[in-house]
Amino acid sequence: MRPTAHIIIASAACLLLVACSGSKSFSKKGEKLDQAGLYAEAADMYLQAVQRNPKNVDAKIGLKKTGQRFLDDKLSTFFRAVSMGSSKGEAVAAYQDAKNYQERVQRLGVQLEVPDHYRSDFERVKGEYLVELYTEGQAQLERQDFKAAETTFAKIAKLEPNYKDASSLQSIAYLEPLYRAGKTDLEAGRFRKAYDELDRVVQKDPAYKDASTLRSEALTKGQYTIAVLPFTAAAGRKEVAAKVQAYAMTSLTETKDPFLKVVDRENLERILEEQRLSLSGVVDEQTAVRVGNLMGAQAVLIGQVTDHREEAGQLRRSTKDGFEAYRVQQVNKETGEKYFVTNYKPVRYSEYYQENKVFITFSYRLVSLETGEVLVSKVVERQAEDHVYYATYDGNRDNLFPNRNGVVDPTDKARRDLRSLLSAPREMKSLATLSNDVLRGASASVATVIQQELSAKLP
Repeated sequence: MRPTAHIIIASAACLLLVACSGSKSFSKKGEKLDQAGLYAEAADMYLQAVQRNPKNVDAKIGLKKTGQRFLDDKLSTFFRAVSMGSSKGEAVAAYQDAKNYQERVQRLGVQLEVPDHYRSDFERVKGEYLVELYTEGQAQLERQDFKAAETTFAKIAKLEPNYKDASSLQSIAYLEPLYRAGKTDLEAGRFRKAYDELDRVVQKDPAYKDASTLRSEALTKGQYTIAVLPFTAAAGRKEVAAKVQAYAMTSLTETKDPFLKVVDRENLERILEEQRLSLSGVVDEQTAVRVGNLMGAQAVLIGQVTDHREEAGQLRRSTKDGFEAYRVQQVNKETGEKYFVTNYKPVRYSEYYQENKVFITFSYRLVSLETGEVLVSKVVERQAEDHVYYATYDGNRDNLFPNRNGVVDPTDKARRDLRSLLSAPREMKSLATLSNDVLRGASASVATVIQQELSAKLP
């Protein structure tokens, strides 16, 4: 058997021993409490003993005895509540408390008894209580106290899930205030808020009144359409500008904000062609506004790439001094016994380093076509880089040791660092990959800023 298996078995045995020991301790405490007439406390001790060791027979016997007396006390509380005319809610709660205790003990393998007459009394009281609750809930709905009504019908659902139309009335108590609030916000022009409230109604009940229609109306009236016009750039960067614009459009389209709508690229190109504007020729705000209006947009996004650089790093090599260990057999002159000693010979290995970098700087503006206001104006600067740093050795790399001040460095950390270099990856991201990464990330930030700005400014 493996050492690990021994450890696992030993640990399990220790845990079992602790559990059994704890169970006996609680059982003894329960016995003393029972002898002192404190059966409620004794029942709790026996219950904990059985939880720790279900095979503790003495604890189960003790729990059967003291637990039954404790349960009888709870049932007596229920009986008194019924006999003395207490509120039916109190009586129902008292019986449920007793029933919960019985079921808790039963899950541990100990059966406690609830006489049939208690069950019949509970069913009668529960029926009367349900009638009270139902009547109260209806009255709360009539006076439009929806929150209280929802709570009341929730109590009914807990006691009797299929009681009359209580479930339907509970839904109404939840949905109606949301529906009314959504309708009010829609009329007041608070379209986002109205949409959220009506959407909660539709998610719960798609057929509730005209909530679905009103939700669509809120979305239509509150939706904000943006045209992403071609970004401009200096000569040699036009391809980069086109990518930034494409990524920005994609990021805006993929936002989860239903109120943000982006004019599709095909429609944009058609309008530009009809107006005899090249995709890279929309440079001034006046032209941008004209094109945006033609597409029915409420705002236009325009941008300019001012810097884009790709720096391909040169692979730099440096030669390092090290030592390779080797074993030499020797003979003990006195005993003739053979043994090995480790020697080190000076060697050289190579380290390599290379780094690729990409930089992008562009500015963008979101201009309202309704007011001419610049809603968002930002400059984005991003960079991405990747590098390789590794070592090679022509000899036995497992026996290679680093050099420190001209001598062998045998420390574990030094060897780990060297071995890490010897096994390090020798490929890095290409400039094309880095460029796409940085352009995609920078463009995504545009969508995030615009979505946040519009959420804050638009109702």
